[in-house]
Amino acid sequence: MIDDRATVLLRFSRTVPALTDLEKLAEAIERDAATAMGFAGMQVSLLTSEVLERAIAVHFRSEQDLHAWLDRAGGLRESGPVAGMELFVADHPLSPGVLLVRDAPAPGHEAAFIESAEHLAGLESRYPGYEGSSVFPPLGEERLWATVIRFRTGAHLEAWLSSPELRRARPERRSHLATDTVITTSVSTSLGSTVRVAGGHAEVTPAWKTSMMILLVLYPAIMLLNRFLNPVIHLFAPQPWLAVFLSMAISIVLLTWVLLPVAARLLKRWLDPVEGSRPTVNLTGIAVICAGYVASLAVFALVPVLQLG
Repeated sequence: MIDDRATVLLRFSRTVPALTDLEKLAEAIERDAATAMGFAGMQVSLLTSEVLERAIAVHFRSEQDLHAWLDRAGGLRESGPVAGMELFVADHPLSPGVLLVRDAPAPGHEAAFIESAEHLAGLESRYPGYEGSSVFPPLGEERLWATVIRFRTGAHLEAWLSSPELRRARPERRSHLATDTVITTSVSTSLGSTVRVAGGHAEVTPAWKTSMMILLVLYPAIMLLNRFLNPVIHLFAPQPWLAVFLSMAISIVLLTWVLLPVAARLLKRWLDPVEGSRPTVNLTGIAVICAGYVASLAVFALVPVLQLG
């Protein structure tokens, strides 16, 4: 898949009678998508595997272009063989429980790389909530293959990622890789953090960056909730112990499913443990965060209607 672009992954049902029918359907979808604004290419997953899912990934230059095509081509993508879809923006899945792994097999290790993907899919299938895996060869001049692993919920995915089976399978998998593996998890399960696995060692978004991002979105959220929502809560729950509980519950819901996912997407490069470690990217991100702090403080200091009574 392609960084910094929007992608829809269409999963094909195995009820398609023949592989040639599936290839024809993929060609029809590509012809239709190619006429849409912002079309950036299409990838077809490995179709001959008995273990891996059959899917295609259609890429667009922006999320707006992607949604415009999906709205226009609803009938085509909802044809019988299309079993479902997943959306990705800047390589981040928009659904919880979805994992995207981008890595490159060493020259001559492609067959073994595919076998290891099938072996992992077999292990994953033994875990609750597993829904499927698909593997995409590189697009154009890219070297990285893309593997999409789907679990029903983020909790199911986290259980697999921390499993002893995966830990034991990693050394054999790494033996077939030529470059680092980049894992991008759904922002709803890991606060937008990115994990890179290199030589068996995981590099994760530094905790201080995550803390800075949380403060950036939490301060204005708490200020607005205290100013406008808490008075309403106290009308229905005058008991302080109940009002505080309700206020915290609403804050956590907004933070986890609305504010942090948006902030993590906007700060994707800065949060990346490798990209974000570059001096220019790191300093730019810090400057943006600090500018956000100053802007929030200025707004709440200068606008009387937003100030607490």
